[in-house]
Amino acid sequence: MPHYLDAVAASPWILAVVLVVAGLDALLPFMPSESTVVACGVAAASTGRPHLALLVLAAAAGGFAGDAASFRIGRRSTASVAARLTHRRAKAVHTWVRRLLHSRGGLVVVFARYLPGGRSATAVAAGLVGYPSVRFHWYTAAGVLLWSIQAALIGYLGGTVFADRPILGFLLAGGLALLVTGAAVLFRTVGRDRVRTP
Repeated sequence: MPHYLDAVAASPWILAVVLVVAGLDALLPFMPSESTVVACGVAAASTGRPHLALLVLAAAAGGFAGDAASFRIGRRSTASVAARLTHRRAKAVHTWVRRLLHSRGGLVVVFARYLPGGRSATAVAAGLVGYPSVRFHWYTAAGVLLWSIQAALIGYLGGTVFADRPILGFLLAGGLALLVTGAAVLFRTVGRDRVRTP
């Protein structure tokens, strides 16, 4: 691994960066949280730093904090949003989201994070429609742990396969992460089509 990458991976601040980026991704969906975790996983395979378990914990903790903040924003906006639901179609969408979350909330909260913008939208929507806070936080904990393990291991795998060429390892890991996201989008599309089919 190039010397400068080794120095970055060895920095004690790298886990703080992972935590902050993973947290901000819930509020600012353009933040590269998954790419950051994947890149650190690639570095961990080559240098042993950051420690893989600490990487997973930092990513999960940041993701959990960001989702909890988005949920709280949604919860505090409930009254103002309800007051603006005057159009029939807006009311219908609100009712549909409420019904979906109360019937399949666990699956939605855990797996929506794999869809572009899904994590932010789900957390805010769960707060808006009054999804139970304790249930949301338990499912979020499971979701962020699953996501952080998957991203870190994909990076680690890429770094292991291309131990002498970390850029290729990152590209391989990024491609695998895109495949996971593509599978989630396909699963969502197929599921939605089945719901619409009588």
